[in-house]
Amino acid sequence: MSSIFPFSGWRYDPGKVDPARVAAPPYDVIDPETQARLYARDDRNVIRLILGREFEDDSPRNNRYVRAAAHLDAWRGDGLFIQDRQAIYLYEQRFACDGTERIRRGFFARVRLSEWGKEGIYPHERTLSGPKRDRLDLMRATRGNLEPIFGLLADPDGAVAAALASLVDYEPCLEIWDDDGVENRMWVVDDQEHLHRLLSLTPAPRIFIADGHHRYETALVYQAEIRDAMRAAGQIPPIRGDLDCDHIMMLLVPDSDPGLVVRPTHRIVHSLAGFDASAFLSACERNFLVAPITREALAAELAADGLPAFGFADGKRLFLLRLLSRDPMDALFPEEPETWRTLDVSVLHALLLDELMGIGEDRLARKENIQYTKSAEDAIRMVRDSRDGAQCAFILRPTSMSQVRDIAEAGAVMPQKSTYFHPKPLSGAVFHLFW
Repeated sequence: MSSIFPFSGWRYDPGKVDPARVAAPPYDVIDPETQARLYARDDRNVIRLILGREFEDDSPRNNRYVRAAAHLDAWRGDGLFIQDRQAIYLYEQRFACDGTERIRRGFFARVRLSEWGKEGIYPHERTLSGPKRDRLDLMRATRGNLEPIFGLLADPDGAVAAALASLVDYEPCLEIWDDDGVENRMWVVDDQEHLHRLLSLTPAPRIFIADGHHRYETALVYQAEIRDAMRAAGQIPPIRGDLDCDHIMMLLVPDSDPGLVVRPTHRIVHSLAGFDASAFLSACERNFLVAPITREALAAELAADGLPAFGFADGKRLFLLRLLSRDPMDALFPEEPETWRTLDVSVLHALLLDELMGIGEDRLARKENIQYTKSAEDAIRMVRDSRDGAQCAFILRPTSMSQVRDIAEAGAVMPQKSTYFHPKPLSGAVFHLFW
């Protein structure tokens, strides 16, 4: 039985507000400067719901979560939103990547919650407690899904991708060029024939979470809280799937879609006491080929298949670090699947950051001595300029879709920030509310 369903989504009424002025990136990529810009853009921008400002005098009765709920309630009461009948929402993003235009298509739907791996939903990255506490407080206050989980839907024969492509033959209900130059378009698909045709292609879906691991686990906690509260009140909860909180809104993109782009996230090490780049490179020679290299040659090396490899920049020089043998990872992690042991990020974290630099999982979770960037050029520049105490940078290649699938299905998880799916879906296109 499929776990994917249509839902009656809530949307900004385009007759009352310009959708481009109220949309935003996902909350977890919004920095303080972007937050301020979105606040100033429109006083009804979704930023006030997904990542409200914090103030020194915040209290349990007046904080960013309470204010988000008040905004949502007021805006709905003022008729700022419209609600659709049961539908899925076809979503298309057009963007430039490596000099070519790409198109990525998916659809918003509600997906029945289940524990990881039990009903075909798989994580691929570790989660942290802090973000889950934050999103749980927001979910308790607003009682709904304000942003979608980004899921990759297994589509081995390309049938779902083909069905989505066939539906974009009429005017979209939403068309926005976002701040990153991505064209976002959305269609409401509520025709029963189209719904049946699309959803019949996913009778037993397999979904790999691309973005939103924290929010998915938060939704499971919230679901349990609601059902426990019903029991405490003397009520018998209905079977799983009958409550709104038994589902979560997802953007589902077929993993066969040619527009799927995974970018690497590069690591910058900073403020590490006693760090000496030359001594570090000497220590690396135990397990790695260490070779000076140019930027152009590094790009070619990282584009090739082979044993795990990455670039290392110390501000003056650039090196290729390539693992000499799988033996160290096999010895340290015999219980992990082979795909995990040969993942670039796993090797980097285990053999270099942890073993040679002392930056283990606890310090990574607290973001001690580590920064992240999507731009290799920015990483190299930061180290060259010693910006924010930067001492060295590791330049990574992207994780492949096959690695994401293999590791998830094996029940393993990658280190945090192993993938960066580009572009991010807009927040504010559609909401899944429980009330």
